[in-house]
Amino acid sequence: MHETPWSDGVPGITQRQIGTGETFKYKWHATQYGSYWYHAHQLGQVEDGMYGAIVIHPRNELPKPWSLISKEPSVINAIDQAAKYPRPLLLADHRHRTAEDIVTLSKQANTELPCFDSILFNGKGNVNCIPAAELTSLLTPQQANVLKLNNVTNFTPKG
Repeated sequence: MHETPWSDGVPGITQRQIGTGETFKYKWHATQYGSYWYHAHQLGQVEDGMYGAIVIHPRNELPKPWSLISKEPSVINAIDQAAKYPRPLLLADHRHRTAEDIVTLSKQANTELPCFDSILFNGKGNVNCIPAAELTSLLTPQQANVLKLNNVTNFTPKG
């Protein structure tokens, strides 16, 4: 965002916070083509899905530097096709709770809760929760002793 640093979006640093229900229109001149991502800066909004891909295509008349990578025509063609039709891949942690719930639980526990349920690829994924009996069968004797010392007798649904 060349010459528009106020549109970086960090509340209290580069701009005022965008409140719930409010909008802010970002306007900038794209000076460099490529694949990028945008994301929120407010507590928990990224975890709740406020992020995405931005693809800026080069002007057709710009020279392509593909010959610096390879002289093979099939490789140059493949690179050119990939540049014309990019497919961004966004990876994200996912919990089955809202960020607001996690903040409340973290405050109650007096610690940050870093546990995530799954990884999302472009917003898609799945969760495989292992039953408590299976988790117990995987414990080493040392782990079982630590749990016993701390009076832990059952696993939660997250382990």
